[in-house]
Amino acid sequence: MSDSTPSDSKPAGSQTHPVFTRAQRKACHAKRDAFFECLDANNIADPDKAGETCKDLRRIMYEKCPFVWANYFDKLRANQKLKEQMYVDRPE
Repeated sequence: MSDSTPSDSKPAGSQTHPVFTRAQRKACHAKRDAFFECLDANNIADPDKAGETCKDLRRIMYEKCPFVWANYFDKLRANQKLKEQMYVDRPE
């Protein structure tokens, strides 16, 4: 017989993530929006190519948001801007 109970059996690599409150989610989204506004103001589509521009706002977004959220926001932004550009460049 095993000493482990069903509650002890978790898949390898599983982690528990803290649940963000509504106020924390709101703060995260506000920081994301401020970062994206900076990117828009500087005509930057891909956050990874921003360099020093908006660097502080990006850092703050990563501090206020869970890492996986902030990473998702970066990728989502790049993909959305790519799609927008595809529609602009599309021949009539």
